[in-house]
Amino acid sequence: MVAAEDQIAIIAEIDDALRAAGISWWLFGGWGMDAHVGRITRAHHDIEFWVGMDDAEPVRAALHGRGFAAVGVQPPEESQEYERDGVRFSAAYFVRADDGSAHPEGRWSDWRFPPGSFGDATGAIGGRKAPVMSVAGMLAMKSQYSTLRNGRPLRDKDVSDMRVLRDLAAR
Repeated sequence: MVAAEDQIAIIAEIDDALRAAGISWWLFGGWGMDAHVGRITRAHHDIEFWVGMDDAEPVRAALHGRGFAAVGVQPPEESQEYERDGVRFSAAYFVRADDGSAHPEGRWSDWRFPPGSFGDATGAIGGRKAPVMSVAGMLAMKSQYSTLRNGRPLRDKDVSDMRVLRDLAAR
């Protein structure tokens, strides 16, 4: 398991690289939830973030320019995985619908994220602010996962994350 401090340092580097390139991005998954909470709630295996499909190539260029190595394990129309110093992370791609909702393409195109999922929400992790998928969007991701055509049963950590996200949504 990679140390949380190393992952937080990579999140800061991603933020610096994408902000410098003028690219909007949003943490999701475990680190996204932790950014909403403002502290580390559990160990994380990777870092995941969303970018608009139109920004896929600019993201690759910005991260490559910072020394991140692309790892070709995902279909390129869905996401790109990266690695540096043993820290893995991925950029997943979404498209926006006319009503403000969003969804990925490819194998996960039946996932639907509510309007506002990719807005101005920020969280804090490691004393630094970071853009994050909205609580409503992350809750929609988790709650739909087991019903998607390529979904799987929820894991214990997913159920726990959903409780935390519901508590955050109720605030």
